[in-house]
Amino acid sequence: MKRMIGPFLLVAAVALSARPAFAGLDDKVLSFSSSGTDRYADGSPVLDGECYALVWSPAGQAFAGFNADGTAASPADRVVLAAPLAKDGHCRECLFQVPAEEAAPLEGGTWSVCLVDTRTAAGVPAGVGENGLPKRVNRWAAVEGGVQVAGASRAGVATPGRRSLARGADAGARATTLSEVPASAPQPTITAMDVTGGQAAFLVADTVSYLTYTVESSDTLGGFTQDQYADKVDGDASSEITLATDAPTETRFFRITRAE
Repeated sequence: MKRMIGPFLLVAAVALSARPAFAGLDDKVLSFSSSGTDRYADGSPVLDGECYALVWSPAGQAFAGFNADGTAASPADRVVLAAPLAKDGHCRECLFQVPAEEAAPLEGGTWSVCLVDTRTAAGVPAGVGENGLPKRVNRWAAVEGGVQVAGASRAGVATPGRRSLARGADAGARATTLSEVPASAPQPTITAMDVTGGQAAFLVADTVSYLTYTVESSDTLGGFTQDQYADKVDGDASSEITLATDAPTETRFFRITRAE
């Protein structure tokens, strides 16, 4: 549940509780945003509707990062909230309410905000799934400045701490850290191959939607490199995908891999 309150976006702790988005006296209310301009690894500004994630780590530990399926890479960490909060190159000012009973086990830990690159092969942010996690994470970055704990007002609406929202061209986060491939991810399988007119095409099974796939090749069984003109296609757990690339020599080895 989301409600606009003035210039702030109040996000109820839906993943943790179904109670209304009004802070009780003992509830924890967190305020976060980014100053921007936030960017993807290639230097382009983050797109409107891209996702930011509120994450938690045990005391004294830094957040260990994301798996490509949006889960935390470390079982000790938690991805508490993800939402399409990017607007004009930064994360909008947000308030997040955690009911007291869910906040108690997290007391003493470290809260952080991360920019996550969820773009598909078409360059469009994938958004958030029904589980409240990003549908995919290609790369990510921690947002400078962290999270502020806000007090609950008598009116039941959080009062955020003050912060500067001045944005500079090179001041923001940059999502450069590659996510981890979960151990549960299947190995892609080539089920058919056709080489015609200097191009090799493949039918590929056992892919997942949170990864984008491409083709690497080599003249030998070692030294594989990504082909410059190879297709990049999002995986599909329900059907085979098709990938094609150049086949410039009579003898060449190919393999299917994650497009980074």
